[in-house]
Amino acid sequence: MKCSITPRRESMTSRYSTTVIPEWIDYNGHMQDCYYALIFSRAVDGFQDDIGVDATYRQTTGRTIYLLENHLFYLREVKVGAEVHVETQLIGHDSKRFHLYMTMFENGDLVSVCEVIELHVNQHPQPHAEPMPDAVLECLRTRLITDSEIDAWCEIVLSL
Repeated sequence: MKCSITPRRESMTSRYSTTVIPEWIDYNGHMQDCYYALIFSRAVDGFQDDIGVDATYRQTTGRTIYLLENHLFYLREVKVGAEVHVETQLIGHDSKRFHLYMTMFENGDLVSVCEVIELHVNQHPQPHAEPMPDAVLECLRTRLITDSEIDAWCEIVLSL
């Protein structure tokens, strides 16, 4: 298992990019809400690969990651053909879970924000939560953003 990270701070961010395809456009002429979730989900897959919970890990161990909680904020519409980029930051973890804060950009403009909490699961004999291996936990420790760093860029909070 390897952790795809170097000591530089910018390497603490996992990145994912994609182009919005015509099938993702709704009757209002912009990307349908469910496809924001799809893009963020694929960004989480990339983060998992970066920390060593990749396809090989899942196949050889019978362990995987389940989504526990998901909060999406839609800030701006996105049209067909747009190139969007997601930046993923780890803002918390314990032995079984990790908390990610993701931002989606188009042409440098923030278009959506997503927060997720993910759970490490052993799928055998029945799915159940289980602590992550030490190598994965070490990758998480090296990627964790401090509270002051979170305050510097985390602008979206839930409120009425």
